Amino acid sequence: MRLFDDNLILRFLLVFASILFAAFIPEIIENRSLFWAIPYLIAVCFIVVVAVVYRFPTIGNRKRMRTDVDFVAPQTGSFPIRDFQKDLHEKDELIQMMVDISSSGFWTFDVVTGKVFWSNLAIKLLKISSSEVSDDFDTLKNKISLNEWLTFKEALNNSLQTKEKFSVEISLLDEKSAIKLVVSGQVQCNEEGNPIRIIGALNEFTDKRTLEKQNYYAYQDVLTGVYNRKFFLEKLKLDVDLALQRPDYLFAVALLDIDRFGAINTSFSIDVGDSVLKIVADRIKSQCQVGDTIARIGPDVFAMILHDMDSQEGDIMKTVRQIHVAVKRPIQLEHREICIGASMAVALNREVDCVEDIMANVTANLREMKKGSSHGGIQFFTGGIRDKAMKLYQLEFDIRRAIQSKEFVLFYQPIVDISDHNRIVAFEALIRWKLSKRGFVSPAEFIPIAEETGLIIPIGEQILRMACLQAKQWVDQGYKDLQVAVNFSAKQFALDNLIDDIKQVLAETQLNPRNLKLEITEYTAVCEAEKTIHIMKELSKMGIQISIDDFGTGYSSLSHLKRFPIHTLKMDKSFVDHVTEDEEDATFARMVVGISKSLKLQLIVEGVEKQEQLDFMRAEGCKLIQGFYFSKPLIVEEATKYLQDHYHLQDAKANESKIAYNEKDA
Repeated sequence: MRLFDDNLILRFLLVFASILFAAFIPEIIENRSLFWAIPYLIAVCFIVVVAVVYRFPTIGNRKRMRTDVDFVAPQTGSFPIRDFQKDLHEKDELIQMMVDISSSGFWTFDVVTGKVFWSNLAIKLLKISSSEVSDDFDTLKNKISLNEWLTFKEALNNSLQTKEKFSVEISLLDEKSAIKLVVSGQVQCNEEGNPIRIIGALNEFTDKRTLEKQNYYAYQDVLTGVYNRKFFLEKLKLDVDLALQRPDYLFAVALLDIDRFGAINTSFSIDVGDSVLKIVADRIKSQCQVGDTIARIGPDVFAMILHDMDSQEGDIMKTVRQIHVAVKRPIQLEHREICIGASMAVALNREVDCVEDIMANVTANLREMKKGSSHGGIQFFTGGIRDKAMKLYQLEFDIRRAIQSKEFVLFYQPIVDISDHNRIVAFEALIRWKLSKRGFVSPAEFIPIAEETGLIIPIGEQILRMACLQAKQWVDQGYKDLQVAVNFSAKQFALDNLIDDIKQVLAETQLNPRNLKLEITEYTAVCEAEKTIHIMKELSKMGIQISIDDFGTGYSSLSHLKRFPIHTLKMDKSFVDHVTEDEEDATFARMVVGISKSLKLQLIVEGVEKQEQLDFMRAEGCKLIQGFYFSKPLIVEEATKYLQDHYHLQDAKANESKIAYNEKDA
């Protein structure tokens, strides 16, 4: 039953209406038939049913309480109260942390109470201890002069009146070095506009001129006074961006490399080399215009951005040539004349549209020129250089991969003694690199890249190990006095742990040091001469022989050669090529032969390809010959076969006994 719900009145009215309808039923039956009374009876019953059982819809926000759910009565007791004092304390701690991590010292002045608060950094800047800090301006007053205190006090009062910012420079007393600070403040006002507080900062004083000087040194090359690499690249980026906005904006980028600058440092001194760099920088500046940018971006490399150029390349070439001629003039230093060379590469911005491309192209251009016949000249960037640059980058990647996968192999070229029936006495180990797609890559192609990138060091380690392993196999086969010569680069010879590395390889391969010969170029020998001599002496003590390769093309003198503990000179192929045709070449060849004899050194003549060349060298008393006349570089199997055919065991045993006797006697 739903008699007692919130629609009780409506239900009562419906029941009352049904009673009224029912009251008329007897009258209807009297006057009419029972058939007419049935609808009334049904209507009465329907109204009664609706009044009793019908669920009327909820009107407004009235909702009926559910009786099928048990509601838990709320717990009685006190609700938790928020600790506002703790919240304020945490807020103060947060503000204090923000003040402490600020880069400025912080202070506040309460106008009403006159108290001053100093942050930890402000106390540190004032050079006082925590015990000396007071809650007034005496903390500051005791650290500065009276005049500065009066100036600060006047600025503070003016700020309270005008409500404007103020800033005062002060100097701390009783300090060994003059320490300047800047005290600044800003007035805080209430709703009525009256000052209630001053919030201030304390910072170290920095002079604008000091900042400018610091920025200047950040972009300056200290030695030469021109800009450094950082500034050059940033300036180049600005010019490139401007050229993208203005198609008519033309400028040129030029690199100048001083040829064989390392030889100047070695032959004279580092101080002389520094003086040469200063003079070169001054000469470049004298030929450039006011708006041009000059920078030193490498030990002996200068870069220039040349502006105000006409669209004709002739104008650019004229400026570049003036720079080139000026730099190459002889230099007078310490009563001596120094002649220098310079190679220049030039690129125009209209060829490329980004800094990276310009630098990559002009650098590749310079590298190509220094390797080729135009060494010491001037070369402009061309489209082909860009392709070469990409190939060089790919080649460097391939070299790194080849080192990891050990793709390099060794070929061996015989060195024969023509005074002993052309008996082979040694092999020179020559590196080769075979690619699956290209076949063999010329060492002249990948060795310069390996030298430039430093990859020659891990390559050299692999070469030494492979050569020692192969030499050990030949020695074990009975070729006891056979030597294997391995080329060492300047970068390898400059390693501090070179001697230890060689000892380790010899120990691992169990090769006798007397079967190993190291070949270095003249340039490697004279670079850091004192260090080189020390390394050579240590290697000689181990029994390893040292050979100077390509002798006659470098910078060594008789005084250097006398100091070097070397055993062999190798005459460069360039002296042999035209020895029978050019009297000048013949004279140079005889000179090298004479030097080796006077210093009692072995001489190996390399590059002998013709009978006439061999006859000339034989006539001059040369015994050890290397070249295509006897054999090209051979793979291991071919070298072993050549060894079997040209190594006379009986003579070798006699030589071995002689060597052993000499060593014992020594």
